[in-house]
Amino acid sequence: MLSFSSFIFSCRMRLLIVLKHKLVLLLSLVFIIAMLVWGPTVYQESWLDPFTTLNVPNRDLHPRAINKIGMINSEDPFHPSYYTSEGKILELMHNLQRSTTLSPSEKALLSLENQKVTYFTLHREPSIYHVEEDLALQYYPDKGIVRFGQQLFQINEASIYTFTQISREMTSGWWK
Repeated sequence: MLSFSSFIFSCRMRLLIVLKHKLVLLLSLVFIIAMLVWGPTVYQESWLDPFTTLNVPNRDLHPRAINKIGMINSEDPFHPSYYTSEGKILELMHNLQRSTTLSPSEKALLSLENQKVTYFTLHREPSIYHVEEDLALQYYPDKGIVRFGQQLFQINEASIYTFTQISREMTSGWWK
């Protein structure tokens, strides 16, 4: 037969187990609500897959964020072209992610004066994560070099091939 004190102790232990479960349930609920509230802003901050070689946040230059490319050739600046095939643009952006930054010694040896240059505009449509923006990219086809911002990058053969394909398939004019 159980004594009164053992009965009280067993009831107290059962209550503690129930309270622990309620506490875990409450903390889980608070965590889920916090993720629903702060989740999109954390995702917006671009820590998932940074565009490392360009030192640009993932949300700013994510391959799926760019949906139009404009081109102005240095030899014929009065006839711009644009390209909207998202599959090729996605391929180009993935290839550009594999570019390598030029070292200061390589930059010193590199002479880009009097080189043929093609100016590209990477157009990003507005979304819940960012505003509409155009980003400038200079491509030196003879050297296989890309200038983005103040940095120079050596691009791989796949990027060169994709740039060539996109240049051939562009539509005259500019997007609206």
